[in-house]
Amino acid sequence: MFRNYLKTTWRNLLRNRSYALINLTGLALGLGVAIVLFWIVRFEYSVDRYHQSADRLYRVRDIDKLGEVESHVPQGAINALRRQIPGVEKAANVRGMPPSALRVGQQLFDLKNYFFVEPDFLEMIDVTWVHGSARQSLSRPNQVVLDEPTAQRFFTGNPIGQTIRLDNQTDLTVTGIIQAAPANSEFQMPMLISYETMKRLEENYHEDHWGGGDSMQQGFVLLKPGTDPKTVESALTRMVLQRQDQTDVRSYNLLPIAESRFDPSYDPYNYFLPSWLLYTLGAIGFILIGIACINFINLATVQATQRGREIAMRKVLGSSRGQLVAQFLGETALLVFASIGLGSLLANWLVRYADQLMNTTVAQSNVWNPATLFFLGLLGLVVTLLAGLYPAVLLSGMRPLWALQGKSFNTPGRANPGRGVSGRKVLVVTQFAVAQVLVVCTLLGGQQIRYIAEKDLGFNKTAVVAVPMPERREQATLRDGLRHSLLNKAGITDVSFGLTTPASDRNHWWEMAKHPGLPNGEASFRLQHVDERYFAFFQIPLLAGRNLTPADSAAKSVIINEKAMRDMGFRRPGQVLGQQLTYWNEKRTVVGVVQDYHSQDLKSKLIPHVFAYVPWNFQLVSIRIDPRQSETALAAIERTWKTRFPNHYFKYQFLDDTIQTAYANERKLANFLTLFAVVGIFIGCLGLFGLVSFVVTQRTKEIGIRKVLGATVVSVVALLSRDFLKLVLIAFVIATPIAYYAMSRFLGNYEYKISIEWWVFAVAGLLAVGIALLTVSFQSVKAALMNPVKSLRSE
Repeated sequence: MFRNYLKTTWRNLLRNRSYALINLTGLALGLGVAIVLFWIVRFEYSVDRYHQSADRLYRVRDIDKLGEVESHVPQGAINALRRQIPGVEKAANVRGMPPSALRVGQQLFDLKNYFFVEPDFLEMIDVTWVHGSARQSLSRPNQVVLDEPTAQRFFTGNPIGQTIRLDNQTDLTVTGIIQAAPANSEFQMPMLISYETMKRLEENYHEDHWGGGDSMQQGFVLLKPGTDPKTVESALTRMVLQRQDQTDVRSYNLLPIAESRFDPSYDPYNYFLPSWLLYTLGAIGFILIGIACINFINLATVQATQRGREIAMRKVLGSSRGQLVAQFLGETALLVFASIGLGSLLANWLVRYADQLMNTTVAQSNVWNPATLFFLGLLGLVVTLLAGLYPAVLLSGMRPLWALQGKSFNTPGRANPGRGVSGRKVLVVTQFAVAQVLVVCTLLGGQQIRYIAEKDLGFNKTAVVAVPMPERREQATLRDGLRHSLLNKAGITDVSFGLTTPASDRNHWWEMAKHPGLPNGEASFRLQHVDERYFAFFQIPLLAGRNLTPADSAAKSVIINEKAMRDMGFRRPGQVLGQQLTYWNEKRTVVGVVQDYHSQDLKSKLIPHVFAYVPWNFQLVSIRIDPRQSETALAAIERTWKTRFPNHYFKYQFLDDTIQTAYANERKLANFLTLFAVVGIFIGCLGLFGLVSFVVTQRTKEIGIRKVLGATVVSVVALLSRDFLKLVLIAFVIATPIAYYAMSRFLGNYEYKISIEWWVFAVAGLLAVGIALLTVSFQSVKAALMNPVKSLRSE
């Protein structure tokens, strides 16, 4: 019997080649994209879950008196965890560092980051040692461990015992080699330096101090089996409350290492990916599978009348309904698993581009693993049931007498199939509603991204090149000489020094500032250290008072922005001049007020700033170039750098690019929505094409008679198109409120956003109608041009 089913299935596929091809194409495309989404979602959720002790490993976070959650963990807290709190197996600090000058022999190298680590940390996570061990290789000063790719890049021979010079002042000895971390790890650490080295380099390092720390100094704790993390949190919080003279932290909490990937309150060593983006991608994957299944169901049911006599004869000859259902499910399974095969080939090709669209490293991981095979098997089973069960039950339920008389099973008493209200029309409406929702979301998402890119942020970001300053603690003559040298080069128009640019993505300094007018007498201010050219360089207007000068470094004079002014209880800039702010245990006099600007992404409100002239902390030089001479200017900057700082690697970034990194996740989603919208519409059109082909076949004689009676080609096309266009319009009515709600929720994440305008929905509707009309018209025109004599002879 199985052999008979197989032969029948093959004959049916050959007899209905066009429908089989449409089904195969639609399913393969939908499933191929769904497989890629499965890989992405699974990869991102697998990050750092592979560690043997992942269920007991936590990232330590602190909460200050204002309720802000951060991950700045001082060594005092780590030592308390390690020595004084029961239930802790190990605790360690890790401090990530920005790019620095690395010299091996006569060659300079650059790394994105390097890390100071304690030996305990490498015993908490899974690390494969090629040479050495955590205790042997990272317990003493000036020891460094490299991963294999970095070791091969730095050295041609055996790296053990070789020397790396850090920042042109510290010689490090290579004492260990580890394998590179897997792609699904946040801890991509090409170079690890012993924490003892940092203690010697840090001028004001205190082993048991509970204050200070920065966003790259993060603590990790491994609990003993059975320990409740809440118990450890409470114990650490009680200890920090006894040390309020050193810190503003009010409590600590522990975040499981597997969840920290999606937590926006900490600064990731690799990159942050919000969980909502993965939920969205997962949902879209299911939607695409649903659209592809709808296609299959539609085309399977419209073929029912063509197979009516076959089904009737099988029933007359004794086939049970269960046998017929099994046959039809077998036919579906054959197509589905063929589609999965083609979809897998498509996914294997698409995943490389997904890495570019999403800025992930999923393609570098082992995507073809047992989990993928299980997913494909489960996907095949589910899609077979979703796409095949309804048509199978429907077809097997046909009455033999009706089928032999040529009547439709879904409209008893009528012999004219393909007309009237049916489940097929509901499915077409569903397909196009989903596609139109995706189109609207794509259009509005693109609008919001363009709005962000073009919005005036309150400062001039055009053609600004930011370069990290080496040897920033040198005398002012170093900066003056560099400024003079750069301004004499073609294509360079201005130079300024500061801690950061107005919108840097790193190195943010925050401090609790005190003033009687602030809520509760104090508030958290963003500190910005700037030179006398900073405000003129970035074209930030001075609203009252005067600019900063080098003399203000000793005079403790500061400038604030409008937001700080309002928080201090003043309405006009002139009123706040002469007021005193206290931070770092020193009183500072406000000598000026500048206009507000957006230093964070546009999801955030304006924040209070205080600006001071602190030359020892000028860590970045901002250089404005002439866009018409960008190549000349960049080459001149590099030559100047190599001349003045021969022992430092030259690296730069355009401020525009830095700002756009804040919206990387939105661009990822927009890219994928565009892809999904195209795929969704294409699959929908495939189904519509097959449905129209069926209807045209069923109404061939009717069309011939109408033409004999004088119907024109236009009237025939209108006749065949009218019902389908109604379905697309109904889909538009359904899609509009759904898309409006979805985008309202999305735009609600932004403090500054576009308004949702009616024309976006009109464009999406017209696009759907236009594409549907083209799809329907192709077959309709072909039928309308057919010779009436030939039409009347057709069976």
